[in-house]
This record gives sequence, structure tokens and C-alpha cells, in this order.
Amino acid sequence: MQEMILAVSNIKCGGCAENIKNGLEGMQGVTQVSVDVGSGEVKVQGDMLDRELLVPKLAALGFPVVNS
Repeated sequence: MQEMILAVSNIKCGGCAENIKNGLEGMQGVTQVSVDVGSGEVKVQGDMLDRELLVPKLAALGFPVVNS
């Protein structure tokens, strides 16, 4: 099991967190997503996680990764 923590912008509320979870949990290899609204961190757990797929997906959802 891998874990990846990504700092993203534009997370303002629980609704934003739910949008991120719903958008990422359907991706191949992703088993769990947790979002910390206060810090803007998205923790993704799963097998064979690919940053090259996660970063554009977050951007498409409206939550671009910062310091990538």
C-alpha cells in the first residue's frame, strides 16, 4: 500500500473535500482518499499510485496541486 500527500489550493469547505474524494476514489489503484480542509492536504492511499495521473485529475476538479 502506498500513500501520497498532495498540497492543493482552493479547498474551502466540506463540499470541496467531498468533490475531491468522489473524483479520486474512482481512479485505478486508489483505495482511500482523505482531505484536510484546514491544511489543504489530500492524502491518497492505494496500490501503484501515479502522481502523473493524480495531479491533472485534481486540476480538472478545480483543485490544482501547489509546489508540485
